[in-house]
Parts: sequence; structure tokens; C-alpha cells
Amino acid sequence: MTTEEERRQQMIRRITQTIVQNGFADLKMEGIAKIMGVSRTKLYQYYSSKTAIITDVVARYLRFMSTRPVPEAANPESSIKDFPEVILNLANLIASSSQKFRRDLVQADEELSEKFEESYANWCQQVQAFLTNGVSNGAFNKSLKPEIFLVQMEATVDAMMQPQVLTQHKVIIQNVLNDYLQMLVSQVVAPKYQSQINLDDVEKQLQHLTLKYQQTLTK
Repeated sequence: MTTEEERRQQMIRRITQTIVQNGFADLKMEGIAKIMGVSRTKLYQYYSSKTAIITDVVARYLRFMSTRPVPEAANPESSIKDFPEVILNLANLIASSSQKFRRDLVQADEELSEKFEESYANWCQQVQAFLTNGVSNGAFNKSLKPEIFLVQMEATVDAMMQPQVLTQHKVIIQNVLNDYLQMLVSQVVAPKYQSQINLDDVEKQLQHLTLKYQQTLTK
């Protein structure tokens, strides 16, 4: 039997998918209730306002980042072992926190936006340190520039979230994330370590992200 908290999380997941694609500036409570699959009366039993809903959405992002700290990767073995999960978590975070959502957030609640952006920046700094350590210990290519890599990945994942971009380049939605992860392995990981990358460890996470990705792109 679904608990009240589980129902609440289901509702937030549904509205987050819409927010990722379209932002939330134009959303009204009636429209939010429809997207969440509940009546307006039922929605008000969980949330007193649109602001309360957005606060809960942001809380999901903050929880994601706080429960997935980036490992330090002090040696090549740990860099190689942790690379798939770090990159997949980064792709998940970028894909889930679109520029539309972030622009609407700064307009709606500057304090909440600052909290989100600070956490996002700190988490990305952890990723940058992880990549820098990997370059230093020889696990990653010496030519890798972690700060440029992060900028490039943000731009690429954001572009891949646009259905028209995938259509234009004839990219199959079901394959895009797996193919992208494979490409990053070849670009980032030193050749002698590439065969040691085990994507099976993140297969379930990749499938989950792919499903969420498909749901967002086909809304």
C-alpha cells in the first residue's frame, strides 16, 4: 500500500519532469494537479501553494547531491572504478536541472535559487577535483582539462534534452545516453585503462535515467 510520503514523492517526480522541459513560470495549481494526477482539492492537502511545491522540487536536487558525494579517487584503480557512476550522476543532475527551471527559480525565489546554485557549484567542484586527481594519477588522459570538460558536458547534455536536436541529428533516444557514456570513456580515460571500465556496475542507473529521459522528451 502506498504511504502518504510515497504518494508525495510520486507527485513531485511527475511535476519535475514537466519543469525540466518547460520550466514552471506559467504553471497554475490547477495545471499542476492535473500533471500530478490528483484533484486540486487533493493537491492542497499536500501543498498549500506553488512555492511549497517548488521548494520540494529543489529539496530533491539538494538531497541528490548530498547523498552522492564525489569520491576523491587518490589512485588509478579508484579513479577507474568510480568514473562511470560519477559521470552518470553528473549527467543525471544536468539533465534534471534544466536552464529553463533555473531561470524560473531565480525569478520566483532568489534565496532558494542561491541555495540550489551554491550546492550545484560545490558538487561540480567535487567532480572537477575527481577528474584532476585522475589526470594526476594517470587514469585519465593528460590532455583532459576538467573545467572545460564540465562546460562541454553541461552544453552537450542540455542539447540532448531538446527533441528537435535529436531528430535533426537522427539520434535514437533509447541509445543516446549509453552511446554518450561510451564516447566519454574513450575521450577521458587513458587508453591502457579503458578496458577496465565496467559499465555493468551502473547498468540499472543508466536504465533508470534513460527511462526518465524518454519520459521527459516525449511529454
